[in-house]
Amino acid sequence: MLRLFDDGNHKVIVYRDLTPKGAVQSNQAIIVEGETGMIIDPGGRVTFTPLFSKISKELPASKFRYILLTHQDPDVVGAIASWKVINPDIKILIPKVWYRFLPHMLPSSGDLKETVIPVEDEGMELQLGDIVLKLIPSHFLHSPGNFSLYDPVSKILFSGDVGASLLPPDQDYDFAENFEEHVKYMEEFHKRYMASSKACKAWVERVRDLDIEAIVPQHGAIMKGKEIVNAFLEWLYNLECGVDLL
Repeated sequence: MLRLFDDGNHKVIVYRDLTPKGAVQSNQAIIVEGETGMIIDPGGRVTFTPLFSKISKELPASKFRYILLTHQDPDVVGAIASWKVINPDIKILIPKVWYRFLPHMLPSSGDLKETVIPVEDEGMELQLGDIVLKLIPSHFLHSPGNFSLYDPVSKILFSGDVGASLLPPDQDYDFAENFEEHVKYMEEFHKRYMASSKACKAWVERVRDLDIEAIVPQHGAIMKGKEIVNAFLEWLYNLECGVDLL
């Protein structure tokens, strides 16, 4: 568990060690704002029980208002039915292009409009307690419908698969301290999974003016500090990937 921010009322906590051996490592995160909260990319079925146990120590599961699914992958959405069972009132945020796929994942065929908030392509602002979070388009990185989330209080950007690193099990670390060393664990993934340099540039242009203290990807190490954040944004802006390499 990494407590990235905590001023007594607003908390950001990332769980990096809940994925069982043999599965692709994934990060789960929560934002707690007063007496409410949000779960970000809760993960698959294998992470549900340990994550439920962990977050209940910070805020009762019934108090969480939102679950954000940045995209549609099973390591993001796999446990969504279980979360709806324990908290039927929680609202699910998902890119609009994936909205109609959720009935395959949910415990009943009830009215999706009462359960799901489809996020339009241009993104949106979201009230959580006394703060306003920003959902920022990151389409085609790698999903055709994909969003990042910016928390202006902690100044943390939750980037989904953007910035993901695939760290060897014997070399895992929580924070990337040296970008030149860290980039070798990102390069292959980004070249294969990100659609194009045009998509990368569009995302960088959307986020580069934000005051970002840390980037939390869905996989791998966190990039903390403006120096490494800026180095990553510069690298991604100039990266050739996806269809550029065909």
